[in-house]
Amino acid sequence: MRLPTLVAALVSILVVAACNQSPPGPLHKTDRVAKAEASMAACKKRVGLDDVATPSGMVLDDPATRGQEMTPEMAGQLRLKVQCALELNELLAARQ
Repeated sequence: MRLPTLVAALVSILVVAACNQSPPGPLHKTDRVAKAEASMAACKKRVGLDDVATPSGMVLDDPATRGQEMTPEMAGQLRLKVQCALELNELLAARQ
């Protein structure tokens, strides 16, 4: 007789404990953008492309530049899109 009461009490405690946990809130947009920009800057520094502008998208084969001669700026942006893909994806998502 004591076992069912003990089990019911234990389940009640677990339910109350689970309900009282507040979920971690999402970062505010400005915090997320700032964190993503810092991460992107660190990646650019790590790959040695500090002076290359951050790409505005992830498209590797851009129809607007298809067929054009590869410039150092285009090569740098392409390299950033590949080597800093995770950081760039997060930055672009944070800016939306």
